[in-house]
Amino acid sequence: MKRLPILSLLSVVLLAGAVSAAEPSLLSKAGPEEKQLYAQAKPLILAEAAKPPLILKDSVESYFWVMSARLAPLVRAHGYSKEPELLEAFVPLMKQVLSQRYIHPSKPEWSGWFHYKDRFGDAMIDHDTILYFVPVLRFVREVRADASLRSRYGELAEKWLKDVQASIRAWDRRGCWHELGDKGGWYSNPTHYPDPNTGELVRRTDIFAGGVIPYNKVHAFCEALSLAYRITGDEWYVQRMAKCAKRFRGNWRVDDKHAEWNYRDHAFAGDYVSGVVGQGKTRTGAFVHVKGGYYALDVEGVVWCYDVGAFYQRADIEKLIQTNLKFMWMGDEKDPKFRKINGTYKAEGKYNKGYLWTALAHFSPEVRRLWKTQLETQRKARRWMWWASTLDYLVETSQPVSWEPRYVKKAPAPPS
Repeated sequence: MKRLPILSLLSVVLLAGAVSAAEPSLLSKAGPEEKQLYAQAKPLILAEAAKPPLILKDSVESYFWVMSARLAPLVRAHGYSKEPELLEAFVPLMKQVLSQRYIHPSKPEWSGWFHYKDRFGDAMIDHDTILYFVPVLRFVREVRADASLRSRYGELAEKWLKDVQASIRAWDRRGCWHELGDKGGWYSNPTHYPDPNTGELVRRTDIFAGGVIPYNKVHAFCEALSLAYRITGDEWYVQRMAKCAKRFRGNWRVDDKHAEWNYRDHAFAGDYVSGVVGQGKTRTGAFVHVKGGYYALDVEGVVWCYDVGAFYQRADIEKLIQTNLKFMWMGDEKDPKFRKINGTYKAEGKYNKGYLWTALAHFSPEVRRLWKTQLETQRKARRWMWWASTLDYLVETSQPVSWEPRYVKKAPAPPS
């Protein structure tokens, strides 16, 4: 057999590596309609990210939602298209957001975005999640998957990953995690916050201090736990999700038509005026919230758990599909409307309406069909952030409808 020259053999090896690394993007495999949707959404994603970033101390709580809405689509769009300009916009914006974070001089678990205009000292687990944990973890996945990105961003990505993992566990170190035995586990709100001038921990006096964190906020956090598991393979994240899932599922109210649950269910001493669990008046209410979108977030949390094999079974998902498509959907094909999870609906006003639970598009062709119809209406009406919803639809529908959990396998070791 004729031997190849060493240089030629090396060229073949390098070429083979380049070919394997150049896996087609989801965009390149998309159909004409999907490519057109992406072409409409991409410039708006970049334009939103290019706006002057908000300054935390001058901002109300909407800071977290606005800045998240600028960050998350960038890295999610890169996952779909692999276009470098998206991460080029993401990195400086993420750095600016991190520049707004308070760093405690001696207790790193008390670092975070505490001190904003209208809710001084009120840290929320979903704020950390949407502003920092999820965007960074998605960024790390993109960087680790591509040799050229590892060369450019690898050191930064691994630094941010280490910090996010510590920050996720900081909620335990603040005394906010509670084991609930055979009922699972859940998070409470912090009872203190750091004085930005002295670093001393100041006791909170508002009605939420030490009380249970509502379901939707912990379910948003489940996305970060899922991503961290997929990156690291650390079973701690799945175990934490399973404990949260067990507690939440235990508070569903189920009949032959639907399942429903409250915005929160009290569990901790901080929930009660007496300071004793179960004794006397509660400091907050347990009810079905007027904002139907909160329950869509709860369903997202269920699906994140299901996809890593944390607690939920197919029967739980089937009950959610029945609830959304048979109990909540009001039957209009052209402009799908939904009752709230408890069956009520008010046509007037912004609230007291239900939502299509798009997270169930993983399992249901009908959800995908209704989602597409809603997106067409949103685009025509030029509703705020319609492009982010469109991007989520494109990513989801790039995968087949399936009951197979998507992320149960452990991640490979970090690249060298």
